[in-house]
Amino acid sequence: MALVMGGTGEKRGSAVLDGSAAARAAARLSRSGIPCRLGARPDPAGGYAARYTVRVRELTAEWIKHDQIGGGSTRHEPEHDSGRYADGLHRRLEKAAVRSLYTLGAEEGEVVIAARPGRRYVVEELRFQGSPGRAVMSAKADPAGRGSRLSPGGAEAGAGASAGAGPGAGNLLLGMDPEFILMRDNGEVVHASAFMERGGLAGSDAVRFRGEVIYPLAELRPDPKPQPKELLRELQRAMREAYALITDRTLSWRAGALPYTDFPLGGHIHFSGVPLTLSLLQVLDNYLALPLALLEDPQGRVRRPRYGFLGDFRRQSYGGFEYRTLPSFLISPFVTKLSLAIAYLAAKYSDLMPARPLNAERYHRAYYEGDKAALRECVPGWHRDLSALPEYPRFACEIEKALSYIESGRTWDESRDIRPLWNIPSMP
Repeated sequence: MALVMGGTGEKRGSAVLDGSAAARAAARLSRSGIPCRLGARPDPAGGYAARYTVRVRELTAEWIKHDQIGGGSTRHEPEHDSGRYADGLHRRLEKAAVRSLYTLGAEEGEVVIAARPGRRYVVEELRFQGSPGRAVMSAKADPAGRGSRLSPGGAEAGAGASAGAGPGAGNLLLGMDPEFILMRDNGEVVHASAFMERGGLAGSDAVRFRGEVIYPLAELRPDPKPQPKELLRELQRAMREAYALITDRTLSWRAGALPYTDFPLGGHIHFSGVPLTLSLLQVLDNYLALPLALLEDPQGRVRRPRYGFLGDFRRQSYGGFEYRTLPSFLISPFVTKLSLAIAYLAAKYSDLMPARPLNAERYHRAYYEGDKAALRECVPGWHRDLSALPEYPRFACEIEKALSYIESGRTWDESRDIRPLWNIPSMP
């Protein structure tokens, strides 16, 4: 980690987001689970809080400046070899700043963050190049994708602009690590760590619960593959491994978003061979997270915004990234096939997927509040765009089945045991 005293090398000419634009941004950030005080009066209790300015570009923090009380500052930069910050605090600040800008449709700017006790933080100021008001997503975004959309810099771009990796993703590999939980008939959870080690094709996964790290979740980690059908076969192999390890056949396997209140579940999809961009994340949010929000058990919305927030990603050591917004699509083979199909199409053809309804306040709010009636307004444009893609016929069965379910208001049931759906024996 490089340390540079003072403010040399910082970008000049940035404008602070204020006024009505700051109020709109604050509402959007708060809804997304990001603590903020944009445009608010100074917090007397925060007078001695440590403050950091995080410069973000292309979904990474170029530098983090620690402003010293009484003047002066220390600037931190990522490690040269890894491109990562060595200090845990700096990694959390980077994540908070990137998430804040992404929520507003921008991938470049400066975020002033005050650190709070207990690994907490609050966003106090946002700065952008040019007109800062343009960085806040439009309240009139077109759910069908016919109108304007936001480019990675936050400005509007025409429908012909590139929105991501495009068809050139020839080295694409897809992976996943969806979770499930083990439950008795009386609703009691049995920790997966009672049967499974932490690593491996099928293993247990950690959560921090009441200040303690425990391993209640089961996680499947199939080998990555270039095609959804091949990855699905690897997933079934991981399920057979889990079946061999979980010897208590009386325990039901539950998946989805929130089958048990204390342990939200995730379905993370991994990508390599395709560049991570703001626009690719927007495609995944609008074409994958949105329809799954319509299909999920209504109780699942309680998982958001702490989990399942839009644009949630994590870079990986293999050079790719994982998209972390989705619930556990293990809830059924159909939902798994649908998720992998759209993930594949997004990675291959994101430049042909222009709709950004979640840029609009109406649909952004509907996503976090679980307003399915509003989100259904986006479905005709979603289906039209997907059906125009070159490889749509390969996945038409799953997508059109999803369209039928969404139109009829059908949702999955998180109280059921998923084993029968996957042809896994449920009794000795």
